[in-house]
Amino acid sequence: VIRMSSQLNVYTDRTNTVAVDLGVDITGDTITSQIRLEPKPSSTLLATWTVAITNAVLGTLTLTLDDSVTTTITASNGYMDIKRMVSGEPIPVFDQPLEVIFIDAITS
Repeated sequence: VIRMSSQLNVYTDRTNTVAVDLGVDITGDTITSQIRLEPKPSSTLLATWTVAITNAVLGTLTLTLDDSVTTTITASNGYMDIKRMVSGEPIPVFDQPLEVIFIDAITS
């Protein structure tokens, strides 16, 4: 389980990328991540990150939210985690959900 900062800023109307280093070999694993209004799976889905594994052996990946997704977000905050599927078993990555703060872009 990875300990991360308590919040992540995501700009609306912009493409956002986040580099993640899990520090473990994730070869063959499936990684997913969503942002929801509240920190529970039954809560309203705000966005789903596109996950690109950059180096499976080192456990590095990039999460991306395209501006076409962030433009539609009207909430001021939400919560996310990362799910790692290992041999069919869901493994948590964070020790608690990460708060996401949505920030309006200033430059048009």
